[in-house]
Amino acid sequence: MEKILKKTETDVNVHDQEAISEGASQAGVAVILALAAMIGLWGVACLIGGIASSNGIGDLASSWFMAVTGV
Repeated sequence: MEKILKKTETDVNVHDQEAISEGASQAGVAVILALAAMIGLWGVACLIGGIASSNGIGDLASSWFMAVTGV
């Protein structure tokens, strides 16, 4: 009968610590995704700026090829 009436105790601090660590990891992933999106948008803006300053995509591509190969 003693085994049936015995209560099991759970440590509340363990559950709180798990919730905090899960929340921190989710916040870290959100920060990384936000930074990746900002870098991607910056790259697209630079590409559009390069196209606008040259005379089109073809001229930009040939200038890029000459810069990379040195020809």
